[in-house]
Amino acid sequence: QVCSSRDTSVWRPTLGPEMPKGHRSPLAGPVWLSLWVAAVPLAAARGPAAVVLLGPSGAGKSETGNTLSGGSNFLVSGGLESETLVPSAQVVDFEGRQWQIVDTPGYFDTSRTPEELATALERFSEIVSDHIVTLAFVVPYGRFGDAHFRGWRLIRGAFGASALKYTALLFTGVGARTEEDVRNETGKLCAKTPPPMLCTVLDELGAAHGGDAMDRIVTFGRLEPERRARDRKQLFKVAADVEVSAGGRGYDHGEFLRAQARRKLMVARITAITNEEDKRVLELLLANVESGAAADSDLMRRLEEAEGLGETQMVYLDFEDRQLGPFSQVGSGFRQPMPIPYVAMKGFESASGLGGELFIHTGTDSGVRLRNGDERTGELRTAPFLLGQGSIRCEATGGGGFIAICLADGGEDPGGCLERRLALRGSVLEAFEIGQEELLAFVGQAVYLRLVDDRQKNWGFIALDNLEYPVLVPSDNTTEAEGEASGNESSATPLPLGVPTTSAPAAATTAPPPATGLPAAAAGNLSVLGTGGLVGVS
Repeated sequence: QVCSSRDTSVWRPTLGPEMPKGHRSPLAGPVWLSLWVAAVPLAAARGPAAVVLLGPSGAGKSETGNTLSGGSNFLVSGGLESETLVPSAQVVDFEGRQWQIVDTPGYFDTSRTPEELATALERFSEIVSDHIVTLAFVVPYGRFGDAHFRGWRLIRGAFGASALKYTALLFTGVGARTEEDVRNETGKLCAKTPPPMLCTVLDELGAAHGGDAMDRIVTFGRLEPERRARDRKQLFKVAADVEVSAGGRGYDHGEFLRAQARRKLMVARITAITNEEDKRVLELLLANVESGAAADSDLMRRLEEAEGLGETQMVYLDFEDRQLGPFSQVGSGFRQPMPIPYVAMKGFESASGLGGELFIHTGTDSGVRLRNGDERTGELRTAPFLLGQGSIRCEATGGGGFIAICLADGGEDPGGCLERRLALRGSVLEAFEIGQEELLAFVGQAVYLRLVDDRQKNWGFIALDNLEYPVLVPSDNTTEAEGEASGNESSATPLPLGVPTTSAPAAATTAPPPATGLPAAAAGNLSVLGTGGLVGVS
């Protein structure tokens, strides 16, 4: 049953009569378990810094690998058939550091089916180092066309949106040109109307790492010893710069596994569609996604329509009313959990400057001062709600626990959860996100959020503020059908599950958009749902 936000008793979520019917996961437990297993953090040990070469067949990945490894370690195709059939890797020493070079099968391989290619790419996670610093998208210079753009889309789908933060654009066959030459030429191309597809790739790269995408361009020229030595040094320099910009962290290749699991879950949801015309359209769209002709987001929107899902609204919590909003305590780890003033916790602040006066800190007691600190453990959990489309974002710090989203009908089975552990040691609350693509398999499902402090040392707490997450408001058709099935004559659409109704005013009032950091598209369309620091975004 959905519990009160003020109820501190032990609560184990089940689908009660208030939970809309038809939103149970149609997927078997082992599939969800595979998604959870892929979300487990990798081992702390770090191998050599890995540079992964990605791109369509014939782009020059294997020859690039030979330049980076300083030998003829990767087979180079001399014809129409791709020589690289499965991922392969070589470890080399360069200027006192070990690097792993990983060559991968090309997308749009001229001799293999998409299924065979996907199977080969799955071996990638078995051979790659646990410290991937750069994913290099390799394309031949002057030939960035539809096939390469499709390859770009396929790689985004296979490696997840977070991969763009670690991606560099590597042009082969540039002759005597350098990075500066290519940047100048590309700048002129992108000034045209309409700009070529390459400019879309550069825009996405720049947006992903919050900088100038031109800094991620690397050029490989003539296959001569002097030029090869220069190109090798340049790519390793860019890879090291990418690593620094990511705070020393590398791409989590577990995200690759999660992306594969999400795609399988999408297929299962399409299979569950009962309308044959909708299913046929979705299967065609899925084929386009798998060939790079359409984006995952296009498929997701059409799937939601076919499933009859409703409108997504964003729930925003800033904890400024000194309440926990939809969260309540599970167990008794915290004596009286509530937000604490920033001024009571010396040095703590939000990186955005939008923290207001109050935030959550699991090492505090009664929202007054720090007690027991790292030694305190416990869990806060929301009431169930239907997940809409979008990302879960907040500002957070600490190294004492994790944030998770779990299926409400999964009981205590960890296989129904997607966890993201915090590993931040500082008093500044930094941007933290579980991306939309990671959540695709949960959209439309009854879920709940968990904030779990499970560690008692080494920054063993969670500090959190400015939390926002997407909630699905069931459509009128869905609500009416469910009302008829349950004998309920009312067809009014309820507030999104997970939003406490006890504090909601008789009539919602509108207010100017607070300084929330929400997307510009949401600005000017905010309404206060109650006194719990919750803002709905339509």
